[in-house]
Amino acid sequence: MARRHLPTGITKVEVANPSTGAPEDRWRVKLNPTGTDGKRHQVNRSFKTEREARDFHARTLGASAAGTYVHSSKRTVEQACADWLASKHGLKTTTRRGYKSSLQPVRDELGTILIQRLTKRDVDDLVVALRAGEVDGRRAFTPRTVNQMLGLLSQVLDSEQAQGHVVRNVAKLVDKIPANPKRYRTLTETEMYAVLDHGCRKRHLWHLALFGMRRGEIAGLKWEHVDLKAGTVTIVETRVDGEDGEIVIDTPKSTTSARTLPLPVDVIDVLKAARAAQRRERLKLGNAYQGGDYVACDESGREYSPSQISDGWHRMLKRLSIDEVRLHDARHTCGTLMHLRGVPIAVISAWLGHASAAFTMATYAHSQDDALKAAGQAFERVEAN
Repeated sequence: MARRHLPTGITKVEVANPSTGAPEDRWRVKLNPTGTDGKRHQVNRSFKTEREARDFHARTLGASAAGTYVHSSKRTVEQACADWLASKHGLKTTTRRGYKSSLQPVRDELGTILIQRLTKRDVDDLVVALRAGEVDGRRAFTPRTVNQMLGLLSQVLDSEQAQGHVVRNVAKLVDKIPANPKRYRTLTETEMYAVLDHGCRKRHLWHLALFGMRRGEIAGLKWEHVDLKAGTVTIVETRVDGEDGEIVIDTPKSTTSARTLPLPVDVIDVLKAARAAQRRERLKLGNAYQGGDYVACDESGREYSPSQISDGWHRMLKRLSIDEVRLHDARHTCGTLMHLRGVPIAVISAWLGHASAAFTMATYAHSQDDALKAAGQAFERVEAN
């Protein structure tokens, strides 16, 4: 039987055995397939048998013709995650910090794996370990935290696939964990008024928080953007915690977050009192007084960091014997109370600086026990006179 001719791209060569020096046959494959990145790649591999060479040759040309060929590389999961984060040029500081935190378990546990060898099983095993609290230095992950991690890893692998580094996105094959929507505790109306009536130096900051402003917006608010005569506050700057303890000054979270809001009379009064108190502190300290440009500053005029504002909030709640509520949930309180009092969702969304009313409805319009009781009373029989 006549021997088959070798396909173009395969040649038979004779090499010396590295141990004995005796001649041995090898089959060398040289090809220039087109990768998924649209570029031609040089392939040069040797095989011990002709069958292995032919199989590799056929697979490579088939993948090239189908547009699925991915060139072999030593790129790791860690490099892919780092490059993806570096490519996100428009992220706000807090968002970038959140992304890094969510991807860190992937980088710590799977970072050394070659990106082309990452499997669904690798990701599944990480999910199981995180859910069970079996990853050193980490508490058991909630479904929501795991799903956030999977979502970002999927974005990383989508980018890798688009660049021609991987054939498929294995993270998309991993099942998300069913999770109930995250619930936040908000202040009841009674608790809210207890906070607003509490006499302390930071009282005006708690008014702004319950007025619906974010922590970074409060920390970045300057007196020049507060018009006490017109009764408005304009949000044009934020101050947020960056990495390694640095404070980052930035623009508002989104275009809708940059907004001018009318101030209620009681908020105007509290801000006027705070402004007068800061002026007295400036006179008292004289040249030792620093800054004073920011609404949130200490007795010497130095602006508070976002963390200092949160710390003050928690101490205040403890003094008032109010169960723990995050400072950010003051915004939830604002949105919820507006909703319960019949303010249209579109108006609440604009007030809080959200991108969409749907997000406002899903995230901030929480029902409280008092509101549920009131709803139940609506079914009570009304006796006729």
